[in-house]
Amino acid sequence: MNTIKKIMSCLLMLSLFYGCSDMEPQPIESNSKAPGKVNVTNIENTPGGAIITYTLPNDPDLLYVVARYTEKGVKREFKASFYTNTLVVDGLSKEEDYTIELTAVNRSEKSSEIVPITIHPLTPPVRGVFQSLQGTATFGGIAITFDNPSKAFVAIGVLTTDGEGVFYEHDTFYSSQPNGKFSVRGFGDGERAFKLYVKDKWDNVSDTTEVKVTPIGETELDKSLFREMKLKGDADPTAWGGQFRYIWDGRALGDNEGQWGLHTGNTAGVPSVVTFDLGVKATLSRFKLWFIMDDKHMYNDMSPRFYEIWGRTEPIAANDDGDFFPHWFKIGDIENVKPSGLPLGQLTDDDRAAARRGDELVLEYNQFTTRYIRIKSVKNWNNISTMCFSEVSFWGTKIEPIN
Repeated sequence: MNTIKKIMSCLLMLSLFYGCSDMEPQPIESNSKAPGKVNVTNIENTPGGAIITYTLPNDPDLLYVVARYTEKGVKREFKASFYTNTLVVDGLSKEEDYTIELTAVNRSEKSSEIVPITIHPLTPPVRGVFQSLQGTATFGGIAITFDNPSKAFVAIGVLTTDGEGVFYEHDTFYSSQPNGKFSVRGFGDGERAFKLYVKDKWDNVSDTTEVKVTPIGETELDKSLFREMKLKGDADPTAWGGQFRYIWDGRALGDNEGQWGLHTGNTAGVPSVVTFDLGVKATLSRFKLWFIMDDKHMYNDMSPRFYEIWGRTEPIAANDDGDFFPHWFKIGDIENVKPSGLPLGQLTDDDRAAARRGDELVLEYNQFTTRYIRIKSVKNWNNISTMCFSEVSFWGTKIEPIN
């Protein structure tokens, strides 16, 4: 008899389980009464939208307030919980009147009467950023600057022509910073046309402007000619499996991707210095350095934050004392700037994108001619002087082979 009861209990549990699995999701509560209307008290128009302030209806079951609009056949909605009395609407593409419908919703999914309001957005970010775009010639391409005071997330598209004169999408730069500058390179001498446009996350797209510039000629230095040197006082670059040759193997890698770069260890003290021979004498146009490409090292750990690039043209004797003066000259000071400004260990997509582009030092035309390079870490992101990084590149003009 006990066995029969156990079987019947199991069958009952199974029937309950399968019966419940077919049930439709139900509201949090069951209340047939709709909440009252929201009462709008202020509208602050913003670039591409508005901040709407209101008083909430007196309803203990209130869950959220929703704002809806339709533009170009696309319906969008924005929600704010009952914990706040403001709601942000954005994504609008024009400076004109828009009707926004506000509704209060309770836990029983009952909606209040719609409250229509009119907003008049300020200049949308897509248009504002587009109007600020400036393009000028730089080494190997075009340098583009922009202003984005509303800090909207935008994409700046750059088109140029192929061998047959047909425009194609060459590069896209993403940012939510209030202003910025980036370069598109890899082009030879001669005038070149570029087209620029701006797009936002709502798929609003600006007009397109065309800029013609003549890139300043430059050539990337041949990394197969680079040679490691060790002067008195230089740091050992082989800590944690680092090797000098990894920083000119053409790869910027993460910590777990194998041969990722060099590392001068964890000891504090005087600034860490490494020295190498470019294998040619060149008038430098620019320099780039990439850190170890992972979240642990981007704007963190032993990655240099403040560092210097030094040069020298005269030969180095075997017994050189390693002193900077009087034989070496400073090419530039570099600060690795984190776009978001967030604390250590916190990264945004802007931060990662900037790290992937690398630190770049652009030099004035015919400013420095050098053969030897020293990289001096003044302070890393851990506030000591050791350093680790993954790759370096140099570009220049008047490149002379060494006999």
